[in-house]
Amino acid sequence: MTNDLIKVFASEEYLLLFWLSENLTESKRKTSVRFSQSEIAEELNCSPTTINKRMRLLQNCKCIRLDGKKGYEITNKGKSVLKIMKKLETVNGGN
Repeated sequence: MTNDLIKVFASEEYLLLFWLSENLTESKRKTSVRFSQSEIAEELNCSPTTINKRMRLLQNCKCIRLDGKKGYEITNKGKSVLKIMKKLETVNGGN
């Protein structure tokens, strides 16, 4: 497992990935997040620079992919991370 992938499992990046998964927009062809990084930063009360760093890490780990002007897509790997983390949350009693 790469260091970047380990960071995703125990970090704010996971929380961002979870937020992205809760804010998906469906179209005829794809499901993606249609927020800009500035809008995401505003929603999550942090700086655009912080969001940019976290998004780059998620992209480097192949958990999300930038789909041009259509937004961000959560990859199968990202969906697997979410599924695993949700299972861990239930083991930990949701804390």
